[in-house]
Amino acid sequence: MNINLRKLTLLIGLCWGALAQAQNPFITHRFSADPTARVINDTLFVFPSSDTTCSQIKGNNGFCMPDYHVYSTVDLTNWTDHGEILSHNTVPWVEEDSYGMWAPDCIEKDGKYYFYFPAMPKDKSKFRRIGVAVADTPTGPYTPETHYIEGIEGIDPNAFIDDDGRIYLYYGGGEKLFWVELNQDMKTIKTKPQVVQGLPPKYKEGPFMFKRKGKYYFTFPHAPGGSEEIAYAVGDSPKGPFTYKGKVLERWKDGCWTNHHSFVEYKGEWFLFYHHMDLSGNKHRRSICADRVYFDEEGNIPEIKATYRGISKMFAKDAIQVDKYSVMENAKVEKTGAEQPNWVVKRISEHTKLAIKDIDFEKEKFTQVALFASAINEAEVDLFVGNKKMATFKLPKMKEGEWRLVKTDVLFKTKGMQDLNFIFRGNTEGLALDWVQFMKKDEVLVGKTPDIKLFNEMHQRLNIEAYKLYTLKEFKAETPQLSKHALVKGKCYINGELSEDITSVQEGDVIAFTSDKAKKMYNAFGGFKASNFSDQEGVNLEPCRLGGQNIGYIENGDYVMYNNLIFDRQPKQVTINMASVNDGGSIELRKNSVNGEMLARFDIKSTGGWQEWSSLTSEVAASINSTDKLFVVFKGTDGFLCNLADIKFN
Repeated sequence: MNINLRKLTLLIGLCWGALAQAQNPFITHRFSADPTARVINDTLFVFPSSDTTCSQIKGNNGFCMPDYHVYSTVDLTNWTDHGEILSHNTVPWVEEDSYGMWAPDCIEKDGKYYFYFPAMPKDKSKFRRIGVAVADTPTGPYTPETHYIEGIEGIDPNAFIDDDGRIYLYYGGGEKLFWVELNQDMKTIKTKPQVVQGLPPKYKEGPFMFKRKGKYYFTFPHAPGGSEEIAYAVGDSPKGPFTYKGKVLERWKDGCWTNHHSFVEYKGEWFLFYHHMDLSGNKHRRSICADRVYFDEEGNIPEIKATYRGISKMFAKDAIQVDKYSVMENAKVEKTGAEQPNWVVKRISEHTKLAIKDIDFEKEKFTQVALFASAINEAEVDLFVGNKKMATFKLPKMKEGEWRLVKTDVLFKTKGMQDLNFIFRGNTEGLALDWVQFMKKDEVLVGKTPDIKLFNEMHQRLNIEAYKLYTLKEFKAETPQLSKHALVKGKCYINGELSEDITSVQEGDVIAFTSDKAKKMYNAFGGFKASNFSDQEGVNLEPCRLGGQNIGYIENGDYVMYNNLIFDRQPKQVTINMASVNDGGSIELRKNSVNGEMLARFDIKSTGGWQEWSSLTSEVAASINSTDKLFVVFKGTDGFLCNLADIKFN
């Protein structure tokens, strides 16, 4: 798996209005899923479902989905939440407090907006019925029909109006998907439901139809093995039959089983909207994302990769999150343990390729650039604009887990849209990057680690989350600083050098406030949670029946690494707590690398459930001490292998 997701609290709720930080996920103040994107009067609207947490068992399959909001943008960067447009308690035929408002759609006809949605009916006639609500504007208010659409049942409605004016509704979830023609009133069916022909076997849902250059593209989430990928088929008629073409977006391999999508053309570009669980790490609380898609000369859609970069504009005058890359090879994006969602780029080497495309420098005259980085060894980072080197960062040796702002002069000025490329030299072990910021000569930049709180001279808390750019006058008026009484102690670095004199700051300076917490160590003989790893590849965390969290969603080639263990003597045995529903595969304990000296090996056998735990013990075959790294490597065939709760040496 590619993404490490840890359960975090959602960003503080915002009032209705413009939403910033529009890379993926592009809506962060509430959980949303199943996005349908529509272009209406040169504005891009997105109609998703809403995920929440139920205080009691409601909804279905663990999903608690009470209402719908609508969002809009005109620049792909700033999004507006127009508020709730429909709820399970505002539709006459829907069971109250049912939390079953699943994937919707909205479409315009003759100046009216028709919002289609599946919900749990009061009459208990079917698992889901499909209803429609009507409005005069895309943002509502919407008036729901008093009864659901007769003659159809199911989930995930998608409306399509062909060039000849005929109206179709696609829907369903299972081995079969269905279509029906609607009457011109948009509220009743004209034909009986028909099965969509030409689709591959296995579970399908969430159909979305669009037309391009005379061809009909029938797209759908498809689960041929495991979670859902986004797939498509092409035909010459909206009624089918269709020819299956393959997948556009790979399935998630981190525990998020669902995906649901839409395609839209906006201002000459095509976009795929979809969802994932980036913010929560919980498959029942998802967030919506978008990426660009392309068509080849034959009209096929080449497979794309989900990115954190998304579709929004990025400006050099703002802090540029390095994890919002356009190209990355031989490195890894990892979510930090910060209270608010944050990702950094790690596992960097001299072979790493890292590029962030389409950064708008406008006509700003930048003289410096700063990098917020962590490095346990001296290293250098060259920053290129296109193929021309613009700056070199010389990173000092830091303590493990420490972050600093390092600045350097730019070698030339540029303007307009540019691509940034990073080249790495020196000892890059332990190197991690968070963000980069361009500056003018009269500005002051403040950056901090998420656990640090900053105050002014009156001991009032300042609202600085990660970084802030000041004029010198603004900085001296606010004078951000550490408090001696803060729960988390920290240090102040000015231009990379330790300093206690915040009043000495001058124009062009960069100030970093970083926590001074020692690395937490664990007694290998006292036992430690598998979730207390120092680094990992592919695993995810989930609640454990034994308490705390276990690592799970483990596949072949995944591993966890610990460099935080105390061995006060040589161990003779090691015991692990493992759970699985499968037989086959192995868990290997190795020293200092994934291919290092073998310490112990365990065969994976079914324990009867993912939370049915079994203790396994093995002899330790080689020596290990506190300066060594412990790698736990998982090997097997396709699919999830096992869960791991804890490890104890004896």
